[in-house]
Amino acid sequence: MLSCADWHAQFLRQAEWTQATRSQLYRRANLLRAERVLDVGCGTGVITAELARRTRGAVIGLDLDPESLAFARQFVPGPGVGFEQGDALDLPYPNEHFDVVCCHFTLLWVADPERAVREMARVTCAGGSVLICAEPDYGARVDWPDLPVAEWQVEGLRRQGADPLIGRKLRALLAAARLRADVDVLASLWNPHALRENFESEWALIEQDARAFVPEADRTRARAQAWAAIEAGTRLVYLPIFYALARKEG
Repeated sequence: MLSCADWHAQFLRQAEWTQATRSQLYRRANLLRAERVLDVGCGTGVITAELARRTRGAVIGLDLDPESLAFARQFVPGPGVGFEQGDALDLPYPNEHFDVVCCHFTLLWVADPERAVREMARVTCAGGSVLICAEPDYGARVDWPDLPVAEWQVEGLRRQGADPLIGRKLRALLAAARLRADVDVLASLWNPHALRENFESEWALIEQDARAFVPEADRTRARAQAWAAIEAGTRLVYLPIFYALARKEG
């Protein structure tokens, strides 16, 4: 079981992978001039802190987990930033309250992503923006050597109640919420340095996803094969990450 500190480290790594994409989205959404910004599914506050640095307005991070919120309040102190407990499926805010509403690796985990997107659209002002900063598609993951990691993660995430194929559904979710959206994909191909530096943390997540249904001998063998390929310079990992900028028309 990963601790809150472990998850925070993972959120920091995820934020690093998608940093350039977020910067582009922030500029297009005119984040700097937003008066009120909401980060849905903020976790330990990694993206919330970034939003606060990039806007002159007030930022709220919202999450269901009180432990993550307690961590976030320590991680992101200062004026202009607040953290509140709440459900992405029933956002505790009035209609058209925020100029920019965003999420990052969040729809993957919610029980009803279509409803979550509708809620994000509801609390966004007319003319405002909904930013889906990153949603992965584990079903399209490629590993070389040809390891069963994608299959394990798809099954493991489904057992946890997540949707491992959420990325490919993003355009449909935004259309259902009547949002005009530009959807694109980040071709996330790990470089050799990242493969080596993130090996232990990445494999800890794979272990967490697969431990309940993959025999230990199979996990150990796959781990050894993956590390041997890194040492040989032949390891390849590709995971598409989808993102979107959606406008709420007046």
